[in-house]
Amino acid sequence: MTAIATRKNNWVNISFFTITTLAGIAGAPVYAYHYGLSTTEVALFLFYFAATGLSITVGYHRLFAHSTYKTNSVVRFILLFFGAAAFQQSALLWSSQHRDHHRFVDTDRDPYSIGKGFFYAHIGWLIFWKHETNYDNVKQLQNDSLVMHQHRYYNQWAIGAGIVTPALIGLLTGHLLGALLIGVGLRLTLVYHTTFIVNSVCHMFGTATYDIDSSARDNWFTAIFNFGEGYHNFHHRFAIDYRNGVRWYQFDPGKWTIAILEKLGLAWDLRRVSNFRILAARFAGEETRVTRWLSENNNFSSMLGANIQRQVRTRYDDLHERLLDWESAVQEYHSVLKARVDIYSKELRREARRRVAVARSTFRESRLDWNSLVRQCSAA
Repeated sequence: MTAIATRKNNWVNISFFTITTLAGIAGAPVYAYHYGLSTTEVALFLFYFAATGLSITVGYHRLFAHSTYKTNSVVRFILLFFGAAAFQQSALLWSSQHRDHHRFVDTDRDPYSIGKGFFYAHIGWLIFWKHETNYDNVKQLQNDSLVMHQHRYYNQWAIGAGIVTPALIGLLTGHLLGALLIGVGLRLTLVYHTTFIVNSVCHMFGTATYDIDSSARDNWFTAIFNFGEGYHNFHHRFAIDYRNGVRWYQFDPGKWTIAILEKLGLAWDLRRVSNFRILAARFAGEETRVTRWLSENNNFSSMLGANIQRQVRTRYDDLHERLLDWESAVQEYHSVLKARVDIYSKELRREARRRVAVARSTFRESRLDWNSLVRQCSAA
C-alpha cells in the first residue's frame, strides 16, 4: 500500500528548480538581448524541447506507465535517454507514482492530488512533500534491464543527457553559455510546467466528456504545449489507449509519433479502445449530466414537460440499444471476413455488410433524436 505523503521540504528539488528557472526566465532573455540568438542555439532548444517533451509523453507516460504499445530496445533507450534529460525522475519512479495517481486519484494516496490544491498538484508535491514509493505496482518494469539501469544510475543519466550533452554541443559550436541558459535552463523550465499543467490545470479546467465524476478534464489548449496530454478526461477513462486525443482533429503529437513508429515497424501491439466503448461512455456521461440537471432544476423540468425525465431515460436506452446492435453487426461482419472462403462467401459478406449499414443507419436516427433532446434541455 502506498504511504500518504508527509510534509518535508525537498531542498534538492527546491534548489534545482530555482537555478533552472532563474537561468531560463532571467538569464536567457538577458543573454539574448546582449548577444542575440544563433541558429545553433535555437535549433538546440527546439530539438531538446521536442525530444524531452515527447520522451515524457510517448515514453514515460504511454509506454512505461501504461504499456499502451510495445517497442524495441533501441527506441526504449532513446526514450529513456531524453526522458532522463527532462529531469522528471527515473522512468520506474515516474511510472509507479503515475499508476498510484490513477488508482488513488483525488485521495490522500494520490501523489499529486488536486484535492490538496492547485499549487500542490502542479509543483508543491515535488518540493514541499516527501513521498514513499511502493514499487510493487511496476514489477514488470523491474524486469527491463534498461529501465533498471536508468533507475539505479538516474543522476548520471539525467546530468549526462540533460546538461553535459547540450553543453558539449554548445562548446563545439562556440555557444556554451547560450546552450546552458537556453538549451538547459529555459528548455527545462518550459518542459517542467507544460508537463505539470496536466496535474493541475487539466484537473480543474476543461470538459468532462467521458467520465463526468472525474476531476480530470479534456483541455485542448494545454494539449498544444504538452504534445497531446491535455485530453485528460479521456485518458483517465481509457488509460490503456495509446491515444489521448482520440478524435482525428485533436492535437496529439504523442499518438502520431507512436503511429509513425508502428508504420516503420518500430512499435507494435498498439492498444486501442473500440469506438463503440468510447461512444457509450460519451452518451452515458450526457445522460447522467442531463438527468442530474433536471433533478436539480425542477422549475425547468416542469417547463419541458411532465414526462421529460422519462423521455430522457427512454431515448437513452434506445440509443444504447442501437449502439449495441451496430457493434454486434460489425463484429458479425468481421467474423464472416475471417471465415473460410467458399461458394457462399460473397453472399454472406454482402448480407453482413447490409446488416451493418442498416444498424448504423438506425443508430444515427436514434442519435439525432437523442441530440435533439439534449439540446432541448440545454436551451431551457
